[in-house]
Amino acid sequence: MTVTPVRTLPLFRSGVGPREATAPAVAPAPVAPPRFWEPPLFVTLTFLVFVVARYMQWGARREILAKIRVEFLLGIAVLVMCIALLPSHPIRLGGNRQARNVVIGIVALFFAMIIQIPFAADPVLARKIFWDRVIKFAMLTFFMVTLIRSPRTLRWFLAAFLFACFYITQESTRGLISGGLVWQNQGIMRLHGAVPIYRHPNSLGGLAMGTIPFVVFLWPAIRRWKVRLLLVPLLVTALVCVVYSGSRTAYVALLTFLVFWWSQSRHKVRNLVVGLLIGAALLPLVPDQYIQRFESIEGQEAEGHSKAARIQIIKDAWAIFLDNPLGVGVASFPAVREQRFHRHQDTHNLYLEVATNLGVQGLAVFFFLVGSMLAGSNDLKRRLDRIAQRQLRLARGTGDPVVRRRLGIYRHDVVYLRAATTAVQGFLVVRLTLGMFGMDLYEVYWWFAAGMVLVIAGLTTVFEHSLAPASDPRRREPAAPQERGRRP
Repeated sequence: MTVTPVRTLPLFRSGVGPREATAPAVAPAPVAPPRFWEPPLFVTLTFLVFVVARYMQWGARREILAKIRVEFLLGIAVLVMCIALLPSHPIRLGGNRQARNVVIGIVALFFAMIIQIPFAADPVLARKIFWDRVIKFAMLTFFMVTLIRSPRTLRWFLAAFLFACFYITQESTRGLISGGLVWQNQGIMRLHGAVPIYRHPNSLGGLAMGTIPFVVFLWPAIRRWKVRLLLVPLLVTALVCVVYSGSRTAYVALLTFLVFWWSQSRHKVRNLVVGLLIGAALLPLVPDQYIQRFESIEGQEAEGHSKAARIQIIKDAWAIFLDNPLGVGVASFPAVREQRFHRHQDTHNLYLEVATNLGVQGLAVFFFLVGSMLAGSNDLKRRLDRIAQRQLRLARGTGDPVVRRRLGIYRHDVVYLRAATTAVQGFLVVRLTLGMFGMDLYEVYWWFAAGMVLVIAGLTTVFEHSLAPASDPRRREPAAPQERGRRP
């Protein structure tokens, strides 16, 4: 077996060479190098800047950035570059059934919204929401599947996303220390965000909770301790935001995520004991007002009547849904509620929001999309486990240290992809829990999760092709010169 030294790190090459005499008795079958493609550096950097600007809300921080609509301009720039790259590097889902289901869910959700716009009770708002919070947010999914075609690009994307989240959470943590972002709300001192989109404590707590799954599950998949340590400040500031936001919604999401985390662990009894000990040690550090805030989920509120208001909203939403089972239109529930009950607040519940806005058909489509993402993630984890086992067997079956090292690099990529897949599942669990108390249908979360599932599905397929038998038709497809496996 001869190792051909090319810069794209091929794994094996068939043929007879001088190493054949020293090859192991049982040689692994020839496999191809994973054929990843990466966009030009300028395109990748522009995309990453767009991600940071979007999550940090640059336009809300500087007047000059708001005037030039920096986020919109960056988005248009990335869109143009994606369209320019697509003819030479089209998006291929291949044989990913679960990925196709996610795409079908996205298309069906678009259709369910579009058909509602002409009949919406508030058509002006419906058109505005569809353009500003559906079309624009869905562009993130398009950007992701177009530009993230290698494990390295995925790492940089997640790094940009987590950096932006860290900036938001550290900003609020500093505001907690200085007192500038803490004021009384519903009987307690609650922490707020520094920009309008995260100003409400529930929004801040939801953002913080969305980052925790990625910190927790990516931690063991990162080899370098220096990089791992960068996740620690994010975890600390995220937990600070969750606790001091006083958001009972975030508290419930945190408990739900801990149950999910425990369900994914291999040593459940040990981890349960460790978790209980850590919880018992940290609980005395939490101020009493936030403990009482959590207890008020079932008890009496210290101030205000938010629970009573939510119950009234649920009753009104249910009545409107029964009268309009096909939906009242995109973002039109407040208008219908105002007209019928002379109360204006929105549903404060994701599932009632979908049902009242898009009807039973929209609710079915939404559950299909979310179910496809969760089922697709489970399927991806199984496929990635098989790939990692295959790579391990190949590494053990070769006596060539260079080949073994290269297989180790690719196996580490597979482990990282599996960790990212589990993080996406945790993210969805968190968002679905938060959705019981918030209106998230027209938010970016679903487009982010769909993009992650589609990206990981594409990368998984590339690894499967690289390990396919030599007689497999997938191995006979010639790679374009610019698509040959670059080092991840």
